[in-house]
Amino acid sequence: MQTTFGANSYDLYVNIEDKIQKYPDPRLELLKRWDGKNFKKAVNSHEYRWDIRDFRPVSSTIATAIASGATTLILNTPGVLQVNELFKKPDGEQCVVTAVSGGVQVTFRTLAGTPESVEIGETVTRIGGAAPQGSRMHDGSARGKTPLFNYTSIITDYLTLSDTQEQALIRGDEGSDEQIVTMQKLKGEDLQAQLLLGQRTADDTRETYTLGGLKYFIDTYASANVINFGGSGTWSTDAGVIGKLDDGFDKIAAKAFDKPVMYVGAKFMRKFKNVQDETTRTTLREGARGVGFVRTYLSHLFGDIDVIMIQDRAGIMDDLVFLVDESQVGYKAMRNRGWKVEKQGKSGDRHQWMMVGEYTAKFSVPESMVYLYNLGV
Repeated sequence: MQTTFGANSYDLYVNIEDKIQKYPDPRLELLKRWDGKNFKKAVNSHEYRWDIRDFRPVSSTIATAIASGATTLILNTPGVLQVNELFKKPDGEQCVVTAVSGGVQVTFRTLAGTPESVEIGETVTRIGGAAPQGSRMHDGSARGKTPLFNYTSIITDYLTLSDTQEQALIRGDEGSDEQIVTMQKLKGEDLQAQLLLGQRTADDTRETYTLGGLKYFIDTYASANVINFGGSGTWSTDAGVIGKLDDGFDKIAAKAFDKPVMYVGAKFMRKFKNVQDETTRTTLREGARGVGFVRTYLSHLFGDIDVIMIQDRAGIMDDLVFLVDESQVGYKAMRNRGWKVEKQGKSGDRHQWMMVGEYTAKFSVPESMVYLYNLGV
């Protein structure tokens, strides 16, 4: 006769974190594509914090015109140039920075000849370095950092098993595992939807917290990366569609570390598949991650972009397209809180089990992500 009275808590649950990752279910596409590699530490609390450091800008317009022969200019953007860096003027003339004051007042010399004039509003661009041998250290440009945070969400469900099913479960019967994993797949759909559309909230009175998803972080920290697709009229020409998508890629070009991918819904794909054959095509490459990969899109900046169709029963992707650098997104369970099933009690010949998972999401650099709306589909 089998008893569980002397068992510890770890004997009384089935951890199904690994099992769910292996299921080839198209409705769990993001759960298979995303991971926790962008997390630098374990999730030990309901709140996870991180910082993003801004990239140094590479160019700036100038605040005042400078005449021919002048060796000082004022930038509109601080931090673009440091001592011993090389920059070029709009006409191509190259100059070396000799001093910087306040991050915007730049003293320079030309590599050759007399400094040429620059009009107000024209752009200078950093293109390299020209430090002399044995040069001493100079003050660097201060680079700001933005603190970000997200909460965990607790996702639960409940399962009632007969005593017969209970005995099979503790013995590791495969049929019982499948029953529980199928139930968890449904909760996986909920988690995936929250990773996309979740709102970050905190209700301290009720001790209830919810994670913010991809759209929330773009809206909150990168609102300039929200693009109105323009409705059904944009579909009147292929060039209109391509132009809107390329506008999105332009916005993330300076922030994306890796080649981005495109997340689309079924309604968008029904129209998008008919856009120019030389721009979009069906190419299932060996080793492509996930089953939702359906096409590639030829971007003017990044070359071939994978188009991932997110299938969902709720239609959450009907009016959204995301452009995402996947190296900057991830989700992770709180420590010891990955999907598992725990026994709650027994009533008559029935046993109660509770399914629970507590997860958060990290969007390392929100400015490396874009979404388009008003798709007209």
